[in-house]
Amino acid sequence: MIFSSARCPVGALVMWCRVLRHGLAAGLDPVKLFRQQSRSGPAVLRPVAAALAQRLEQGESLGDALADYLDCFPPLFVELIRVGERTGHLEETFQVLEEYYDQVQSIQRQFRSAMTYPVLMYLAAVGVITLLILILGYLGGQGQAVTTDPLGLGLSGISGAMMFVAVALGLPVALLVGLKLLANKVRWQSQLEAFLLGLPGWGPAFLLLALQRCAVALRMGYQAGLSVPKVVRHALEAASNAAFTRGQSRAVAVVKKGGSLTEALRASGAPFPDEFYEYVQLGEQTGNLPEVMERLSPNYAEEAARRLRSAATATAWAIYALIALMIILAIFRIASIYLNALGQAAG
Repeated sequence: MIFSSARCPVGALVMWCRVLRHGLAAGLDPVKLFRQQSRSGPAVLRPVAAALAQRLEQGESLGDALADYLDCFPPLFVELIRVGERTGHLEETFQVLEEYYDQVQSIQRQFRSAMTYPVLMYLAAVGVITLLILILGYLGGQGQAVTTDPLGLGLSGISGAMMFVAVALGLPVALLVGLKLLANKVRWQSQLEAFLLGLPGWGPAFLLLALQRCAVALRMGYQAGLSVPKVVRHALEAASNAAFTRGQSRAVAVVKKGGSLTEALRASGAPFPDEFYEYVQLGEQTGNLPEVMERLSPNYAEEAARRLRSAATATAWAIYALIALMIILAIFRIASIYLNALGQAAG
């Protein structure tokens, strides 16, 4: 959820969960609540709210109505609402979701804040080198510069400066646009998060986010009294990470044969750490799995936020190193040309 979907921003989810929680606590009809959201709720979700109100009025359950919007809402949101509705704990479900997405929103803010300064530094470096290419190109045309190509890449003058800007800014922009397009598709977002698990620095943070989502789903499933196979399916689906969901059928098969939840999670092949298995086993043995998961979930959220800050800091230093490398290359390129020219003049 670091890469928020434009179709369903995290802030809109927080607002929805808060309004629906308060409305249900006050005894308001869900149909009226969604009609209200279709008029005054988050603009991006107003059409969805109107459609949901109409379908609820026709007698559909909220979980069934949301099934047509699986490519819009995160799996955790849909899965927990289904659980809460079936067990009569919908108000509590919206409270849990509100707390979770509020944490996600806080993590997103911290991430953007950590990356702002490195991005500005990168833009400043691109601007300086672009000016250097332009100025040396102009002086070279006047016969007043030893070189017109400070980077040694064949870039000089206006055309060279434009080419440099196109590459230096075009590649990062293309990457960001690609990530945003992937984030707008829930299925591809889960594939993206699975890929990022192997990325140094970022991988552990995304693993912790997936573990937090699993812990929330396990807690809600057991509190709702669902069967263990359903709890396993909901928990792995709620992780919103392909590394967890691809072994879902194996895990469900284990519990259907009488295996424990711990054995099922191991059979899934998902990258659960040993610590997670120990907590699950402890919860199973003591009969307090919901309480164990309730304590574990915020710990994962805090650790994920810390890891993301560390990853953002490491990325910032990598950007600084790239900037320094570009400037140093330009300086050495110009210095070597001038030294060669002086040597030839002395010879």
